[in-house]
This record gives sequence, structure tokens and C-alpha cells, in this order.
Amino acid sequence: MASCRTVAACLLSVGLLAGGVRLALAQETEATSRDVRGVVELFTSQGCPECPPADALIARQGRTQGIVALAYHVDYWDYIGWQDPLAARKNAERQKAYAKRLKLGTLATPQIVVNGDTVLDRPDDRALVRLLEANPPEADAEVRLTIRDETLQIEARTAQVRPGAPAPVLMLVTYADRVETAVTRGENEGRVLVDHHPVRDWRLLGMVDEETMRVDMPLALLAEPDGRRTGLAALLQVVGEDKKPGRILAAAALEF
Repeated sequence: MASCRTVAACLLSVGLLAGGVRLALAQETEATSRDVRGVVELFTSQGCPECPPADALIARQGRTQGIVALAYHVDYWDYIGWQDPLAARKNAERQKAYAKRLKLGTLATPQIVVNGDTVLDRPDDRALVRLLEANPPEADAEVRLTIRDETLQIEARTAQVRPGAPAPVLMLVTYADRVETAVTRGENEGRVLVDHHPVRDWRLLGMVDEETMRVDMPLALLAEPDGRRTGLAALLQVVGEDKKPGRILAAAALEF
């Protein structure tokens, strides 16, 4: 083993899963990228024996003020004996896009991408802090999430886009707070794995040019269907001429 849509369509699919969830929320909750120091994206799999230490790093960083920590479970290890219930092909496609942009070569797990443009080759908290300090968010970009009544409002703005360059994209990620899985086959057989911030879905909401972008969504369409705690993260990210993801300019996250 190696080392390891339009928006309406997406909302419809999530809405079918949510099945009429009624949310009891405070009147207003807000999060802004002004409070965020960086984004840590882990590509992982429950079928990878080397991944639990990296999963633990996401757990620690997810509790750290100012860090947006996300775990994308990939499906390309499912054939070796354990089908990861958190895995999705689109997560592997995101990792593949990063690998091409950053010239990483073969896909591997665990793999940690910091702020969309740097790779951490091992789950090292001190090394991660150094990378975050060396590459702070873009001062002229901002993302804001607001939950008001039962509606999620997303606002994003960016600095002037260079003539001829693609405008950055706004991406919405939904994730679970914590998922516990008893693994009965594969290389982690017999272990109970605890995954923090596993990504449930992600979608591109549009391109953000010099005008502030605003999107409103019914919160019930984004909630975990069983009422468990749900996380939302909005990422404002550069895309290259090749349409591959680049630096994350700003991000905000909250849970409900």
C-alpha cells in the first residue's frame, strides 16, 4: 500500500436528506474570517493505517481558536477491505486538483494542505503553526457567515481581481462535528475510529469579483438529518488559469 453542481440541485439533494428538520436556534450567530488564522485540510481514509495520527491533529486543531480544520475522506482505498462510510469521490477529486496544482505526484493519505497552497508532510503541530504564521490570510478579503432565525447568510468580498485572471470562488463546506466508527475489516480492523470535522458535502457557490457576493440558504437544508451538531465553513479561494484550486484568501466557520 502506498503512503498513505448548480446550487439549487445541491440544496435539493441535501434537503431530501434533511427531511423537514426543524431547528431551534438562537436569534443570531455570526462568524467572520477576521477571526481566522488559517485553513487546514486533511485528506484521509478509514482504510489507511497511517491516518489516525493525522485525524488526531484535525481534532486538536478543530478545537483551536482561529483555525478552520476539515477532514476530506477519500474513496480510493475502499477496495482494500474497508469501505469508508465518510468517503466521497468528489473529495478525492479535490485532492487530485491540489496534487496537480502543487505538483505533488501520486495521491497519498494522509495529506495535509495548509491555506490551499502548502503541504504539511506529517502531522506535526509545531510545523503547522509555523506554516500558518508564515502565510497569513489576505487582508483585503473577507467572508462572513450569519445564522438569523432559520436562514444562513453568506457574504464574501475580495480585493480587485487582476485583469484577465479568474475571480476567486466561494465554496461552502458542511461537516459533522464528530463521528465514531467501529471498523470491522481492512487495515484498521478492530479499531474504533473517531473522526473530527469529516466533510459531508462541499459545493461551489460562484465567483466573487469586485462586488460583494451574498447567498441566503434555508438552514434546515444543511443540517445533519439526525439532529447532531453540524459545521459550516465558507472558503474564498483563488483558482488558476487551469481551474485548479490555489491559495485560500479568507475563510469562516461556525457550528449549530
